[in-house]
Amino acid sequence: MKEKTKQLLVYIAKNYDPITVTTLMKLSYLIDLTATTRGGDQISTFSYKRYKFGPFDKKIYTYLNDLVTKQILIEDTTYTTSADEYIQYKFNEENNAKEFKFDDINTREKKIIDEVLNTLRGCGAKALTLIAYKTKPMKAIGATFGGEENLSVALNLKAK
Repeated sequence: MKEKTKQLLVYIAKNYDPITVTTLMKLSYLIDLTATTRGGDQISTFSYKRYKFGPFDKKIYTYLNDLVTKQILIEDTTYTTSADEYIQYKFNEENNAKEFKFDDINTREKKIIDEVLNTLRGCGAKALTLIAYKTKPMKAIGATFGGEENLSVALNLKAK
């Protein structure tokens, strides 16, 4: 299942640009939420918790580090208009990355992933965070954007 989570992250990075750790996390959450809402299991192994900036699982850093170390993803440091530094991730079109397989993601899951990515195309980190705050799991714990309600509380993707 860990490989499937890595495949999900690579698939998102390959098909959604620009991508940062925040956009990867929020898109993974929204994809997993969509998958569970439709009666399936979540695609990733992430255990989402309410974090200051929305749903989060610190395991994402381990996965990203592994994918960068294996040169599947490339880290690119860039800057905001106010000179703040941040990292974007890009799919490495060279080396062994070309051969990267998405074979743990089945057809149903790929359809969900593509649908979420296409629906949200063009949304940046802030927009995705705002969208995440409007979801049922976040509302169920009373989380509000910019607030600190229920920090570190596990999110129930099947919340009604």
